[in-house]
Amino acid sequence: MNVTVFMIPADIFAALEPIKDNEEAVKSYGIHLGTEMCKKILAHGIKTLHMYTLNMEKSALAILMNLGLIEETKINRSLPWRRPANVFRVREDVRPIFWANRPKSYISRTIGWDQYPHGRWGDSRNPSYGALTDYQFMRPRARDKKLVEEWVVPLRSIEDIYERFKQYCLGKLRSNPWSELDGLQPETRIINEQLEKINLKGFLTINSQPAVNGEKSDSPTVGWGGPGGYVYQKAYVEFFCSKEKLDALVEKCKNRSSLTFMAVNKEGSWRSNVGQTDVNAVTWGVFPAKEIIQPTIVDPVSFMVWKDEAFEIWSRGWACLYPEGDASRKLVEEVGNSYFLVSLVDNDYVNGDLFAVFADF
Repeated sequence: MNVTVFMIPADIFAALEPIKDNEEAVKSYGIHLGTEMCKKILAHGIKTLHMYTLNMEKSALAILMNLGLIEETKINRSLPWRRPANVFRVREDVRPIFWANRPKSYISRTIGWDQYPHGRWGDSRNPSYGALTDYQFMRPRARDKKLVEEWVVPLRSIEDIYERFKQYCLGKLRSNPWSELDGLQPETRIINEQLEKINLKGFLTINSQPAVNGEKSDSPTVGWGGPGGYVYQKAYVEFFCSKEKLDALVEKCKNRSSLTFMAVNKEGSWRSNVGQTDVNAVTWGVFPAKEIIQPTIVDPVSFMVWKDEAFEIWSRGWACLYPEGDASRKLVEEVGNSYFLVSLVDNDYVNGDLFAVFADF
């Protein structure tokens, strides 16, 4: 189908002209226009709508919800992360958790793989990730504008940085330099108060998930997969912190056998209580007449690849938004250059309490 031969009505051009540089406004207009067109079709007795998503699944779902044809809580995810449209990745069902909020970056860095993990990641897998390029740090203009509005504020002390992270974890900010998504994952609301507390203590979180023990697969907050299943998660949190805080945290972990951690700084100095090849499944699901699915893992090899990207975001995703020589820019860069990136898992998904380890800070 050649869409270039269609004549676009003048009123649509007129509506788009004043908002053509605002990506979010254009999407909203498209959803509104699609909704109104579908209403007219249905009003004339047509019983069926067929939509081509063209990789814009959220817009198509928004139109259907506006029409009252589906409920948001009834939309099932086949996996905890959205499957890409690429036919070569159709069997892919395992990913490292580190790119959970940056799926486009993950896809771009794994696009050259001959095979994609299916069934399990594998204990000895050593995948060759693509190098960091400008692509991983490109953002739509509307998202860039939102980041400037929400993150380019005067930073007079390290506590001001803590405050930015806290505000995001509470849902008061929609953007985040470490996320390609619009706002928080639904499951984050389960633990956002705990995240608020640890961010104010200097543990700057960029990724997390709550513990889940046998929730139904159609749960609106943590559900995924087919009908009749049950899903499980180990509590997970990933954050930046100072060396002093990391030292204290490592000591506390020695008395908590269910906690496993990995920590690394920008230069690659590594600390951990797991082996370099130990792969840990942190999300899994049990479904009728199927093998157990383990779609999200923590993998030390992938963590070392991710750390370069995560640290680069301090400078290329946040500090660069400030003018050269700005004191706030200097503070952001200092934190990125001196802090450690930490991945922390509580393997007791039944009785564990991941956030208890932060209580005395």
